[in-house]
Amino acid sequence: MNRVNLFLIGVNKAGTSWLYALLNQHPAVFMAEEKELYYFGDTGRDAEAPRTPEAYHRHFPFDEDYQYFGDATVMYYRHPETADAIQAYNPDAKLLAIVRDPIERLLSQFQYHKQLGILDESTSLGEALDGRDPKLLRDSHYEETLPAYAECFGPEQFTIVSLEAGKSSPDAFWNDLLHFLSLPEAPRPPGDERPKNPTGSAAFRAVYRHTVRPLRRLWPGAYRRLLGHPAARAAKRSLLALLGTAGSKGKVLSQDLQEDLREEFAPTYAYLRELGFEVYDGGP
Repeated sequence: MNRVNLFLIGVNKAGTSWLYALLNQHPAVFMAEEKELYYFGDTGRDAEAPRTPEAYHRHFPFDEDYQYFGDATVMYYRHPETADAIQAYNPDAKLLAIVRDPIERLLSQFQYHKQLGILDESTSLGEALDGRDPKLLRDSHYEETLPAYAECFGPEQFTIVSLEAGKSSPDAFWNDLLHFLSLPEAPRPPGDERPKNPTGSAAFRAVYRHTVRPLRRLWPGAYRRLLGHPAARAAKRSLLALLGTAGSKGKVLSQDLQEDLREEFAPTYAYLRELGFEVYDGGP
């Protein structure tokens, strides 16, 4: 084997880091240590992202005995044409997308964009939705991008999973993953219902903007390598434990805004119900 054959294509702030970590613990799966390789499509790659097949393949030990070699770049889902690029690269690949309640996902991204400095900390959600941050709404409209992958690869090669289903029925979720990927049976890794990349509180976000963000902006390659380092992950967990994570929906959404978002995402909830996700039966 000399091709990547497993792609985690998104969705952003919907549990992709959790799914990446879960898959990586199966003994037959190797997920690239550098998450977010940005090899396919116009997905906002930085100058150090791999641009040639040789550079891309250096992230994968093809001479080792793994059933799958995986790339987890959550921005792939943003551009339907990326499906064609991945199919041209490996028409036999399998792909996964993970979704989340679209409003909950939007709120997580809203707080995360404050952490990144895309939005000012004082920006309200209403102001962000009023044209300041168009990605908030766009990224939750799964029905606008994911069908291209379903059409390109079909149900045997592409599937969509739900963060809520993974949390509520972790054993069934794990078994479904094994079945889709035709992986050997293996015990579900313990303790993997916890978020792997939670968005921090306002205090955490302030620390991030003054420390990690300059590194990310000035030395993106070093930043991406740091993401997978155990010491960096441990430091982040400790800081999150000290400063807390982002607030709940009730602290952000007014009743009117919640109703507006329910109307906005009516097609999204309908799409999720068509996929058979019963956890979304409370949508419009």
